Amino acid sequence: MIALDREGWVMIQPHRGAFVVGLDENSTRDHYELLGRVYGYGALRTAERASDDDLAALAGVHTSLQAADSTEEFSQLNIEFLRRIVILARSRRVSATIRLMAVSIVPGDFFAEVPDAVKVHKRHLKVIMKALKARDGQTAEKEMINLLREESDIVVGLLTERGILGDNAPTP
Repeated sequence: MIALDREGWVMIQPHRGAFVVGLDENSTRDHYELLGRVYGYGALRTAERASDDDLAALAGVHTSLQAADSTEEFSQLNIEFLRRIVILARSRRVSATIRLMAVSIVPGDFFAEVPDAVKVHKRHLKVIMKALKARDGQTAEKEMINLLREESDIVVGLLTERGILGDNAPTP
């Protein structure tokens, strides 16, 4: 319960109990904005701190990710790509913050549930990888933020369509 409270899924009130916190559009968009900013900062630091060999290995993952033709394969490669960005940032604070934030709002295999996100990721990750190779951390950071903002638009649309957000959403 304490972990769920820290992640924002429940609210613990002393002497009253724990209560589920419902999703709303603002919280959903804020979740993706914060993810974009933390991963973006990781990308900025990766551009500054990664060795040429590190970036070459990351580029290899990126090439496989771009070629992935199933959502399952893409999902695993995307996790690996982002994991390496965090590692190459060489910051315990970035790693710790990502561990707290990297909770999916969409249950299950994100890219299977939100197939439009694959195309969005591939497009933005091309720009991010190009910027990292050029050691242009500011562009990589900005593009990571843009990626997660666009993803939030897709997720909000999907959750609204499913009646989880918006006028037809269940009330907590």
